[in-house]
Amino acid sequence: MSAESVTGETPVVPYDPTLKLAKVVDASFENYPQQALIQASEQEVQALQTRASSWIAGYPLIFLQYIDDTIMSNQGLVEVQSGYQIPIWMWGQKDASQKVADQAAQSTAAFGKAVKHEVAGLVRDALWNIKLAENRYDTARQVYEVATRLVSTVARRVELGDLSRSDLLMAESDALEKKTLVGQTELDLIKAYQAYTNVTRQQKVPVEFTEKQSPTDAIVESHPSVSAVNAMIERAQAQVEWTRIYKQGNQPSVLVGTNHARTFDGESMNSGSNLVVQIPIGGDDWNQPFVAEANLALNQKIVERDTLMRELNKALAAIRRSIETDRALLEIAERRREIAETQIRMNQLAFESGEIELINFLRIQSTAQTTIRDARERAILLQRDLAVYNQVVGVTP
Repeated sequence: MSAESVTGETPVVPYDPTLKLAKVVDASFENYPQQALIQASEQEVQALQTRASSWIAGYPLIFLQYIDDTIMSNQGLVEVQSGYQIPIWMWGQKDASQKVADQAAQSTAAFGKAVKHEVAGLVRDALWNIKLAENRYDTARQVYEVATRLVSTVARRVELGDLSRSDLLMAESDALEKKTLVGQTELDLIKAYQAYTNVTRQQKVPVEFTEKQSPTDAIVESHPSVSAVNAMIERAQAQVEWTRIYKQGNQPSVLVGTNHARTFDGESMNSGSNLVVQIPIGGDDWNQPFVAEANLALNQKIVERDTLMRELNKALAAIRRSIETDRALLEIAERRREIAETQIRMNQLAFESGEIELINFLRIQSTAQTTIRDARERAILLQRDLAVYNQVVGVTP
């Protein structure tokens, strides 16, 4: 049922009975700002795959060298060397580069699922905030309708002389107070709906979005957030190995070229070919800071995972206790609601027969109405906590 505004013209919350929670989550995920990070990560994966599949291990160079003795002996010595220098992979480097690319691809996929799960939590929270606000608005509106009927009843009895003019003023003041509450709760409902549209970029709200509690009773490795941080750790480990082997591009290389030389003026140029192989030796001391930096990034991810597991287990324990408490309190609230409804009927009859004064009737009625509202809200809180439980254990709609 859609809640109507105080004017009774347009619904505050536009519901769509065909809309499902999963569809809202998918649409919200597509419009989520972190999509830009996912796309950038995918571009990085493509770049890493291109590097890993390359036959060369760095930037190729064109080599050109000219030597003469003009400044020194000036006997006509000339030597010209040219060539094409190609960096080549050292043993294990290409495999390490491919490992980084593969782990980056897995990390990006896991990150996308984690972001979608994060969006699901935001959508769940927004929807249940609407449900809570709507319950308070509907209850306030019903209470106001009862108050307006009471004003009419009191007015008739004043005309008949059964009640005084002060009783009518008291009833009218009570009705105005209830109308004020309708306006306040309607504003809260509008804010809750606006928060939903801001998160989802959707105008329609699903009618049904309650969830069954997941049978999962622990934080498992397949949890989207845990999977994402584990994938990041594996990528960081691959990056450490790559940094250790690659040595910041200090690559062996092969130069293939030509050599042209003459010794004295008047001689013809002698031509030959060049083949130069350069193999770097040592230099580990210069590379260690870069390895240490990569290892630091790895350990930061490990700490992030441990912190995440602690927070998730803490949240799981808390929501379990909350669900148990909600179920116990719901039973009490339902019984109190039954009593309150009976009290309202009994005191309505007592007031109409003149057995109790208006002020006492209003006080009893206010307490009973609050009890009925709380019972409805307690049922909503339980359903919301079931959705929170699913969010904590990693269930994405």
